[in-house]
Amino acid sequence: MTFVGTLPDRVENILRSVLSVAVALVLAAIAVICFLEVLRRPFGGSFVWYDEFVGYLLVWLTFLGAVLARSHHQHIGVENLLEKVSAGARRVIELVGHGVMIAVHVVLLLYGAQLVSRFLTERAITVDIPVGLIYAIIPLSAALMLIVEIIHAAQLLSSRE
Repeated sequence: MTFVGTLPDRVENILRSVLSVAVALVLAAIAVICFLEVLRRPFGGSFVWYDEFVGYLLVWLTFLGAVLARSHHQHIGVENLLEKVSAGARRVIELVGHGVMIAVHVVLLLYGAQLVSRFLTERAITVDIPVGLIYAIIPLSAALMLIVEIIHAAQLLSSRE
């Protein structure tokens, strides 16, 4: 196999492993926080920060999960349409799709970085963390998605269909 076929595969496998752990940890944190909140309520107590913080964790879970799903080719697509066109047309459509996704994620990366820097001095309402840190998932997930899209485009270009 060529260099293009092995290095991207290894990078994507590492990315999948890291993302799997990150998604599992965020999901576990949400579950533990919600469970503790349920236990506290009958005794008249409640975490002031729980609702806001869990909401932020859900946003992070969504963005990281989207990258993980895309890496595994588990995403919304038009497979039925692609099955009806020739192999050459399918390849062109898939390459155009990767190009569009790369462009979208470059914009998200740049705009997300601006959001992060603009809101680093703002604090969240009940959780004493910078809002910029919460928004950091936008450029982070865009960068990770760029890696996935570039790997998938490189694999498509190196395949011999």
